[in-house]
Amino acid sequence: MSQCTFPCPIIAGERENMARLRAHLIEGNQCLDAWLSLSRLVTDVRQRRDCLERAAVLAPDNEELQVAYLEAVLLVEPDNKAALSRLNEIRTLRLLSDVKTTHFHEQPRARLLGDILVSIGAISPAELRDVLKNQHNGTPITTDRRLGQLLLRQGLITPSKLAHALIIQQQERSRLRIAPQVLGEYLVDQNYITPQQLELALAEQLRLDQKGQRYSLGQILVRLNMISQTLIERAAKEHEQAFWAKYGY
Repeated sequence: MSQCTFPCPIIAGERENMARLRAHLIEGNQCLDAWLSLSRLVTDVRQRRDCLERAAVLAPDNEELQVAYLEAVLLVEPDNKAALSRLNEIRTLRLLSDVKTTHFHEQPRARLLGDILVSIGAISPAELRDVLKNQHNGTPITTDRRLGQLLLRQGLITPSKLAHALIIQQQERSRLRIAPQVLGEYLVDQNYITPQQLELALAEQLRLDQKGQRYSLGQILVRLNMISQTLIERAAKEHEQAFWAKYGY
């Protein structure tokens, strides 16, 4: 349920590996790098359009990416008047001036993690500002320097609070169709586990991660006796098939 930095260090050297890119996305990572890499690997124009759509949502201010997405839409739907109109708009404004239209087509956005944490009273606005200053101090932001990890390291939030905020964020993204459904949400939707169990498992995953112990969500659920190994393997396979079926893979 995390948004990767760009370029993504996790898939560095794997951008030509379609299976690795799919696995990275299906783990719940909102990865611009992975979606762009997939868009270059797929050969079907519809799949390329879908990949660029996901990428464009993750980078709504990237004008070049928005144009690439609109062009991909028109390859699949030549009569799509809305896409053609938006594309003509940005091209016209480029000709008229050097000023770029960063919001020529406003995309729905889920709240940022920091805003959610403030809204649920986990941290104060001042604490969020201080951490964001550290996050943007010129040092490259790696996976370990995500906002949630910084807050945990500084003792400003608990793993339980972070887990709750992450679930709220994923639910908002799913409602807005910004993010593909991740495994935890799929397990809840299919009644493999309850929302409360998912939150407890995610909190435990974060606690163990703080100790340097890395476990997948499925492994945590089995360790906590919330689901059997057989069921988690079956559910993971079903989830993967459902995930990629949406994109025609």
